[in-house]
Amino acid sequence: MRRGVLAAVIAAVIVAGALSTYFLLYLPSQRRGKVKTVVYAYLDKITGIDPSIEDDTGIVVIGSVYETLLRYDPIRNVTVPVLAESWESSENGTVWVFRLRRGVVFHDGTPFNATAVKLSIERARDVYRETGRGCGYIWDAVEEVEVVDDYTVRIKLSYPQRLDLMAAASYSAYVFSPSALAKAGAKGPLDPKLEEWFNSGNDAGSGPYYVEYYSPESEVRLRKFEKWWGWSLVNNPDAPDVVVIKIRPDPLDQYNGLLAGEIDIASSVPRANVRDLAARGFKVINLTTFHNYILLLNVRRYPTSVREFRLALLHAIPWDEIVNVALKGFGKLGSGILPHGFPGHVEGLRYSYNLTLAREYLKRSGVGPGATVEFVYQSDYEENEAFAQLLKSRLAELNITVVLKPMPWTAVKDAGKEVWTNPDAAPHLIISDWWPTMPSPYDYLYSLLHSESTEWNWAGYNNTEFDELISRAYELEGADYAEALRLYAEAQRIVHEEGVAANLWDEVRPFVVGGRVEVPENALNPLYMFVIRFEYVRVKE
Repeated sequence: MRRGVLAAVIAAVIVAGALSTYFLLYLPSQRRGKVKTVVYAYLDKITGIDPSIEDDTGIVVIGSVYETLLRYDPIRNVTVPVLAESWESSENGTVWVFRLRRGVVFHDGTPFNATAVKLSIERARDVYRETGRGCGYIWDAVEEVEVVDDYTVRIKLSYPQRLDLMAAASYSAYVFSPSALAKAGAKGPLDPKLEEWFNSGNDAGSGPYYVEYYSPESEVRLRKFEKWWGWSLVNNPDAPDVVVIKIRPDPLDQYNGLLAGEIDIASSVPRANVRDLAARGFKVINLTTFHNYILLLNVRRYPTSVREFRLALLHAIPWDEIVNVALKGFGKLGSGILPHGFPGHVEGLRYSYNLTLAREYLKRSGVGPGATVEFVYQSDYEENEAFAQLLKSRLAELNITVVLKPMPWTAVKDAGKEVWTNPDAAPHLIISDWWPTMPSPYDYLYSLLHSESTEWNWAGYNNTEFDELISRAYELEGADYAEALRLYAEAQRIVHEEGVAANLWDEVRPFVVGGRVEVPENALNPLYMFVIRFEYVRVKE
């Protein structure tokens, strides 16, 4: 009996030793000890994670999972190396050569090389050309992507372009592994099966984190990629092993989650509660962003189809109040279309709050008293609701009734696009919040106001002079940057004079951080506003 017990004990010890050896040798290091986890609360559900096509909230995930050739540094207004170590242009900006980083692998272990770059650029470009989806217009000038060797790409353009800015874009510039096609069972890069595969939670990136769990309406989990090429450069042993992105659409829920210790970083607490959280010991990082809110006026539906009526509405907005009322002071009053600090921003393109002038424009418009306008905005953005109530009260002084229509974001997008198919069913007024795809004025001006941009031009604006100005400016960026900026400014003045669109405010986004993590300044960037570079985040416990 004793010998049997002894034999069982010895066998158990041997098994335990074997298991210990297995765990030490084969499990990733973060699973051996305590897993360092960071919970990040985000406001909106994830709209997709296809690195070539996604053009909305999926950036929160994509920005940590995939990498671009370059990254934009807004402080110095320059591009910096990522997957490309060096680059140069020649032939008046129509030929660019990128020399790629060696020793990079994708999450499935396949090597990064020039073939992956060629595939990624061409897919984003061609999807946009064929369907208008995504932000592949950033590669519009690309005629040929030549693989010179495994680590050199030569790109020929049809016109001069700042291709370094395109390569640092926040959408449609990400590089993915060619192995994704076989895994998706796709016959080619444009096969819908590939998009379905990506948007089912699969990834083919090379970034510091990979997708471990994907439920776009509730939670996304990212896990540290131990073979990421950048860990030695970052030199951050306290980086999180797991990042949990919690979809918390209610700002008050984010506030309570911080207090309960369930959330480490909150992107969208009620602004009225930010000072309270700071007093409780939470750190507040006020990020001055390139995220702005554009009020678009439907030029294809009466009465906002009348220029003088639009100007009457715009001069009835109490511009000096809206930042404090809507944002509780966390923002800057807009000017023109582009945000402060962004290339091409123009000061002085603001409307005055002048009810006398507004009444004069209303009289000139010929629109009779008692007009009604519909105003659509995203329902779960507290700043939109505050502005909407303010606007409604001020327009009532002009005997104009505003019908408020708060909607979920997907419904807002559908309502906005209807201006091109059924303009009388589209709202008179609508707010589109925008953060840039690339550090170029063209991104805002083309996307929001060009006649070809039926996906986002919710004003229904069609002005040949405006279209030609920004197209010419875009082509000049690679040859005469100063002249390009002058043309972009002229285009914004046209929009201002016609009363088609107005930048309400540029957002200052308060990120609130709990005591167990540290978020350094270089973890945030106004171009990729909601993307936190978690490789720089430190977990203190």
